[in-house]
Amino acid sequence: MKEELYIKGERVDLSDDEITLNFKSNLLGDISKITASNSYTITLPRTNKNIRLLGFPDVAGHESYMMRDYFNAEYYRNGIKLFDAKAVLISCSESGFNVALTWGMSEKFIQLMNDDRSIQEFADMTLPWNSSTTYDNGLVDGQLSHGYIRHNAGIDVDSNRDKIFIHPSVNCMRLLEEIASYYGLTMDWGSYKQYIELLYLPLISQKTNPKYNWFEAEITGIHEDFHTVNLRQVNAIQNIRIITGHDWNDIIIHNTSNWKDWELDLCISTTAPAGAQKAVEVMFVRSSHIIMGTYYLEADELGVCRYKGRIPIDLEGYNDIEMRITLIYNLGTIKSYVKITDPDITEDVAYGGVYPIGSNLPDISVVDFIKQICWLFGLFAIKSDTGVSFISVNKIIDNKKKAVDWSKKLVPTGWTAKETSYTFGDFAQKNYFRYEENENAKSADGYMVVQNKTLDYEKDLLKLPYTAGGDNGDMRAVPYFKWSDDGTIVELEDCGDRIMQLVISFDSQGNEDARLDFSDLKFKNRVSRFGLSYYQDLIKSPFVIKDTFRLAEIDLKNIDYTIPVYIERYAAFFAIISIRSQGDYSECELLKLL
Repeated sequence: MKEELYIKGERVDLSDDEITLNFKSNLLGDISKITASNSYTITLPRTNKNIRLLGFPDVAGHESYMMRDYFNAEYYRNGIKLFDAKAVLISCSESGFNVALTWGMSEKFIQLMNDDRSIQEFADMTLPWNSSTTYDNGLVDGQLSHGYIRHNAGIDVDSNRDKIFIHPSVNCMRLLEEIASYYGLTMDWGSYKQYIELLYLPLISQKTNPKYNWFEAEITGIHEDFHTVNLRQVNAIQNIRIITGHDWNDIIIHNTSNWKDWELDLCISTTAPAGAQKAVEVMFVRSSHIIMGTYYLEADELGVCRYKGRIPIDLEGYNDIEMRITLIYNLGTIKSYVKITDPDITEDVAYGGVYPIGSNLPDISVVDFIKQICWLFGLFAIKSDTGVSFISVNKIIDNKKKAVDWSKKLVPTGWTAKETSYTFGDFAQKNYFRYEENENAKSADGYMVVQNKTLDYEKDLLKLPYTAGGDNGDMRAVPYFKWSDDGTIVELEDCGDRIMQLVISFDSQGNEDARLDFSDLKFKNRVSRFGLSYYQDLIKSPFVIKDTFRLAEIDLKNIDYTIPVYIERYAAFFAIISIRSQGDYSECELLKLL
């Protein structure tokens, strides 16, 4: 048998030892453990060619570019290329250079798995947070990507609109698409995409984001009598607001006892001639109409007056400071605005401005988030041409008609299989799927059964980091608000991270009503539906064999874990769990299909 290994397109020198390859299927193993196929350690002899190809890796005074990174590799057997791989240099010794190969999973998906990124990083955006969007039947602009989808927020919202407003929710599929786009890969969810599109993460907090920590108002016109500007608020932070109920619009900066160099950004377009010294007047006034200071802005060649820097007066120690902007000339055509940035970010988002999505998402790693979605639907990851596909176990069962006949490839060792076992995976008799504990919702857990009394009686197979719905019996409840003890103030309460499902119904007039509901996400429902039901059938009474087969290079090259194999000796179909291949022989672990 002839083996060849290429690194960065050039063939390396191999020893006489045969390379051992492990082909791994992710379809039937623990959903939370997505692994790539791999080789046993390969020791490359210390030849001049290998030393050069690996960049002199054990020369102390030289830093090899291949010492701490993956590099491209190709493996051939008897002239047939079995796979492209990623190789890594593990160590060096007197006997040679120890490398290992991984393949069978998208390189970009492996990068995603190795990165320690939070899903918060993939929702760097904001939504307007006001009554017009909050109460628009839960949806913003008719889109289901991010929106204010109605649910019970813990108090009677409709009668307290002046005190309480529902938070946004984030669509799980939209978040997955943002993640896939960042890593430049495709995630194919098949027919399950339609179900994932209904999943939302309600945002239960009001955390600010420094990136959006400013007050901004657009200058929309000039008051005819006073030539003071009219303002339309665009963004909000606490302690800054626009005066209402006056003949003019002023900006109030409130409570500056801990003031620290607030930043002011003014851009005001006027009809002033270039170089006009007093095209815009900015006045700061404190209580009793005492003028603290007046500043004038000069017009540039376009008539635009600009100022960017710290507020030019000391505000410390005053309660309310009023900033008034007056135009000496008319307003120009270029967009005009005023922006004030608070260097000390506040704890809560200011209602009336923008709501930052990312900082209010659960702090869950990207890998864990993807695994959680897989658990909810019983999906497994396999490599696709452009990324990764997620499929259910029933795909293998449905493919029996496409089964590959391995009957004549079997190397018999007797009248039975080389090894037979009646357990599969790390299971107990009762395997629980759980959500975070919630004293008001105790019916969201579920379990799968394995009929083997030699196993431990029970174990927690999975615990999702979301608090189960059903608070006080209401499956639409996300009670992140409550009344204070004296019943006068609405307070934010930590009710735990949530995941819910969109349910659309219609009233008697045919109007659409979109709400979030947890009912269908209870695990006792999930286990009996979707891919988890097929998965339970397979592991309930597992029959696993290990046998030796003579698999040709073309067999290994064309392995498709979604297609079962048929073995006439056992008159049964089997799913491939793993293949350990060395030389002409391959030891295969197979799970009998029902």
